[in-house]
Amino acid sequence: MPPMCIISQLTEPQGTPFELLFGYKAQVSSSLQERPMPHYNYDDYVGELKGRMQTAHAVARDRLVEGKLRSKRDYDKKTVQLTLKIGDKVLLFDESVRRGRSKKLGAKWIGPYTVLAVEGVNATIKRGRDAVKVHVNRLKPFY
Repeated sequence: MPPMCIISQLTEPQGTPFELLFGYKAQVSSSLQERPMPHYNYDDYVGELKGRMQTAHAVARDRLVEGKLRSKRDYDKKTVQLTLKIGDKVLLFDESVRRGRSKKLGAKWIGPYTVLAVEGVNATIKRGRDAVKVHVNRLKPFY
């Protein structure tokens, strides 16, 4: 046998790796010296997990609402100020592209439609038989 194997068989490590490396015991707090025994049962774990999930859900919901409000505020900052009155005729920007049609050659504005109400940055227009609420950035006056 090689001499290293004989030495490793005769000596067994005594103590922690820190003691073997530095030659003395590590000074750690008493709370870290012994491993704590968990006092959990399944009911405690499930209750704690449920509470953590509920708080995480509440935080996510609050941040989602804040994000929506921030996005709306930023979008409304870029609003073009139109002076719309009830009964005005307006054109609506058409964002849809119909199947088999080219966006480049299609009409960008459809209408005219009649303004039924104006509420801040939104206007309600009569589109066929329905009343549709749209942002004023999608409208332009019809002359």
